[in-house]
Amino acid sequence: MNTLDLAWRNLLRNRRRSLLTLAAIAVGAAAVVIFGGYVAATIKAVRTETIRNSGHLTVAARGWLDFGRADAGRFALRDADAIVARLRADPVLAPMLAVVTPVLHVQGVAGNFAAGTSSNFIASGWRADERRQMLAWDDSGLRMPPLASALRADRPDSGTIGFGLAQLLGLCAALEVRDCLPLPPRDDAAAPAMGAELAALVARNAAEAPQAGVATDATAASAGQPATPPDPDVAIELLAAGTGGAPNIVRMRVDRVERNAMRELDMMQIALPLPLAERLVFGPDGHGASAIAVQLHRTADLPAARERIAALLADRAQPVEIHDFGTMNPQYGQIVGMFASLFGFVAVLMAVVTLFSVANAVNMAIGERIGEIGTLRAIGLRRAQIRRMFVLEGGLIGALGAVTGVVAATLIAEYGINHAGLTWTPPGRAQAVPIGVDAFGSPELLGLAVALLALLACVSSWWPARRAARLEIVEALRHV
Repeated sequence: MNTLDLAWRNLLRNRRRSLLTLAAIAVGAAAVVIFGGYVAATIKAVRTETIRNSGHLTVAARGWLDFGRADAGRFALRDADAIVARLRADPVLAPMLAVVTPVLHVQGVAGNFAAGTSSNFIASGWRADERRQMLAWDDSGLRMPPLASALRADRPDSGTIGFGLAQLLGLCAALEVRDCLPLPPRDDAAAPAMGAELAALVARNAAEAPQAGVATDATAASAGQPATPPDPDVAIELLAAGTGGAPNIVRMRVDRVERNAMRELDMMQIALPLPLAERLVFGPDGHGASAIAVQLHRTADLPAARERIAALLADRAQPVEIHDFGTMNPQYGQIVGMFASLFGFVAVLMAVVTLFSVANAVNMAIGERIGEIGTLRAIGLRRAQIRRMFVLEGGLIGALGAVTGVVAATLIAEYGINHAGLTWTPPGRAQAVPIGVDAFGSPELLGLAVALLALLACVSSWWPARRAARLEIVEALRHV
């Protein structure tokens, strides 16, 4: 009879204790797999939302990431359309591309001068149709609903503002925004008069602005906070430094109020059509972009796409830098790191449970079978064989418990958690993401859980097995 068969028979001798130990290991394995799958699914959801907002790659002039916000004109790509056309026409890169679109970031002062209010803003200018396509991207397999975009190609003078900014500018009543606090009344009866230079800028902008039709409908607000369609005449003035240093001003109609989870950003964010942003930065006839947002069909193609874009744009007179979505969104790396540390902590706890459960079971088995150990040693079994028998018992029960836990975890995940419709809102986000367990999406996690728990069971059995193997034959036979 070989040692493995003997170890298996010994497990069946005390079924109750073996089942209890197996159950403890199965619970630990299920916890590791479910939590690991939850972490993997959550990271996928956060990554998907991050890529929806900024794309996989951002192509910008060298130095733009560090200094471009303060001087949008100096670090602008004035040939952005030519770069977009070149990337789309490349036979190697084109099959990887989902969206390639210019974006113009600008900051300045937003004003509701009729009410005598103003505040700083940070804005992004997009092409409406391509922005909507970006926000619908998903390769996570989690069936995440697309994010809404209020930008419309038929409303070139309209955009969206943050909830906090609407409140600061005194637009709560005009936009009929829920839970928005009205401006407190002024101590003086009259609002401060607009300065002569600012009034001249406003008049010049009104003369230069293209005439656009006014639509009567508006898109519902995001993040579960719908806003009723605002008055089509509600508008704000955006003031920013132009390419030559002189201020430019444009008038933007407000189509929607959006909420952001970060209070400071909520008080400054604006999204507007790219032509309107270009007029704010470059003047009536200027064109350019801060960067080119590149969104791929598959995230796995990111390294190859980055290398190809760098090769295509290497001969430009204006050097460019290519940043991935992790560099553009540092909070993504922080979220991933947080969940990785939590998973490591839970895995360590489950390992400790496995160690003590198996060690306790093997110790009890040895205490009950001291006489048997003496008999086996008397008929010729070596110390190493005794030690191997008890280690195999621990390894068998660890492997069986781990397999049972993995099977149970996958069934619970696929037929329970993933169909429950649960959501949560990650830090710094306004949109909820689904709660799921991506167990089958990480098959290496399943195999690793079984292998590690079986190994831990063998390790925890080794010390009691060593003690059993070192028993003297005469001393052990006294327990017969």
